[in-house]
Amino acid sequence: MNITRYLKQNRGQAIVETALVLPVIVLLLFAILELGQVINEYLVLTAAAREGARTAAVSDDTAARAAVDDAVAGISKNGLTVKIEYPGGKREQGKPVIVTVSKPIEVTTPMIREIIDRAFPVTALITGRSVMRVELP
Repeated sequence: MNITRYLKQNRGQAIVETALVLPVIVLLLFAILELGQVINEYLVLTAAAREGARTAAVSDDTAARAAVDDAVAGISKNGLTVKIEYPGGKREQGKPVIVTVSKPIEVTTPMIREIIDRAFPVTALITGRSVMRVELP
């Protein structure tokens, strides 16, 4: 078989294969990017909870909330909640302080957002939590 005749017969095959595979590859690429964004937000919230717990252990709740607010400066603060609790109800030296920082997952790619909204109708939260001992009363 002559090579030019073979190429003329199969000219549209590559275009059809590309048209079938390209949307799947693009969707996977955006899904990977969204997953990376969620992991980044999780790491930021965990670090913010650690900063807040450390500040709450040596200072007061207002300073702890300010420390959390500074630590999450690199991400969106939409829906961010900061919860500071003392088991036993009051702040005592040597007792733990628990700081929990939560935020709803925000998906920016419309196609992936639609898939997630249909699969999981409940809003998913990313949560960072840290526990430290109160050093100063």
